[in-house]
Amino acid sequence: MKGSQVTIKNVEKYFGDFHVIKNVSLEINKGEFYSLLGPSGCGKTTLLRIIAGFEEPTAGAALLDGRDMIPIAANRRPVNTVFQTYALFPHMTVFENVAFPLRLKKTPNGVIRDKVQRFLELVKLPNEGKKLPAQLSGGQKQRVAIARALINEPSVLLLDEPLSALDAKLRQHMLIELDSIHDAIGITFIYVTHDQQEALSVSDRVAVMNEGEIVQVGTPFEIYESPSTPFVAHFIGETNYFGGKVTEILEENRARVEIPDVGPIIVDRDKPMSVGDSVKVTIRPEKIRISTERHKALDDRFNQLEGEVDELIYSGFQSKFFVKVNDRVVFRVFKQHVRFFTDEKAINWKDKVYIWWHDNDSFIVEVEEP
Repeated sequence: MKGSQVTIKNVEKYFGDFHVIKNVSLEINKGEFYSLLGPSGCGKTTLLRIIAGFEEPTAGAALLDGRDMIPIAANRRPVNTVFQTYALFPHMTVFENVAFPLRLKKTPNGVIRDKVQRFLELVKLPNEGKKLPAQLSGGQKQRVAIARALINEPSVLLLDEPLSALDAKLRQHMLIELDSIHDAIGITFIYVTHDQQEALSVSDRVAVMNEGEIVQVGTPFEIYESPSTPFVAHFIGETNYFGGKVTEILEENRARVEIPDVGPIIVDRDKPMSVGDSVKVTIRPEKIRISTERHKALDDRFNQLEGEVDELIYSGFQSKFFVKVNDRVVFRVFKQHVRFFTDEKAINWKDKVYIWWHDNDSFIVEVEEP
């Protein structure tokens, strides 16, 4: 496997009295596409800058393949960074922008010519070498910046919000390109973003950060399907979130929870809990089914509630229903559009509806003992 293993050990960072990073430790594998995900100001970019050598930690270590990088100057580390602002030289052609790191090393012209062309082909800009940055689109500029960052063949590529300046469609396209480039060269990518969909789309693993701390590390599937804290449940995608009290411990790792103004529901019991504990429950909207008719064939592993459509939002590929239960509590339900014409009755505003979901899709994200 190419690339370097990156180890962050008990890193702390203060700016004056502001505690930006709080005892962060991470293990990033060789060749991994690893994302640091979190809201603005959570410390993710500062952590990236510590790995790059642009910031020095107040305490702790940043190691590449077991070697501490903190005493080593940024320009001597086997690491390159792609910034959200591209940082291209406006007076240089695309070719010269990409060639710049090699010219600093006094690489022979023949080697520069061959290598620049190879990396322009890698980022799918083989015929753009003579253009100036001003003649390129935003996506093309970002590709040039990536080629320049990769031409020195670093063992780790750091990407700091590299797609934030692009429009939504171009971001999606560039994400696919980034993933393809990673697959082609195989080095370690560390990707900083506040966009949940970006992180979930391309990452092997994701570290979710909040207020200077790592709150969960896992695969995109684990982060989305099994959030470990209320913050992760809220920050990653949309969710239904309720407080309640455990009233019964059931077999098969289940529990019964009384939700105020809703009633009892069955939840997955993947955390230690006892009768009387206060808990926070999360249910993803797409896990909930909706119909104007009661489902009569559900077994005891399903929850079913009656409600009324309080709001309906059509968004092309799906509809979002806001269903009010007992005239008080609103459930969000996402219904995917599979076919244009179906035999199913359309659901409209103010319709009486039934919603149901499997108990495995009700997750406990917090337990408070009485």
